[in-house]
Amino acid sequence: MGRSRLAGGLLDPLFSGTYAVPKLALFPIFVFAFGIGSLSKVALVFLECLYPIVIVTSQGARGVNRVLLWSAGNLGASGAAALRRVVLPATAPFVFAGFRVALPIALIVVIITEMVSSADGLGYVVIYTLSSLRTDRMLAAVVVIAALGWALDRALVFLRDRLIYWEKLETYYV
Repeated sequence: MGRSRLAGGLLDPLFSGTYAVPKLALFPIFVFAFGIGSLSKVALVFLECLYPIVIVTSQGARGVNRVLLWSAGNLGASGAAALRRVVLPATAPFVFAGFRVALPIALIVVIITEMVSSADGLGYVVIYTLSSLRTDRMLAAVVVIAALGWALDRALVFLRDRLIYWEKLETYYV
């Protein structure tokens, strides 16, 4: 979408038009299609996370410095080589930015689907303890969810720093 006018013209209206639709509303359809097990939850998490990752990545691919692409072409790089050697490395930080946006969304969707249709997991614990009037345990589960979200985000940042070693931003570190 970010580098092809045809793909962008076909897929951009689809993504922008359906982005505002709450994917959680599709959960009953996913349960009907995939069953009440994990597959329906995984499909919903995938669909919910697909939008921020694709939109941020395509914007990153559109923003690749034209001088770099021009230089690669002048040095004899084919379109595929320029894509592999210039566009993908330049877009990689945007991919991880999309992942950082999608990660809490994924966690929220997992917790909500566990609240609605599960007999285990942190979402189930939150709903069960709330209905049992065990507010202390419910708040403990919320703290565990927050700690899990923080740990997953830190792991993603660590992975980003290891894989995108060529881009060190001084303002990135606090």
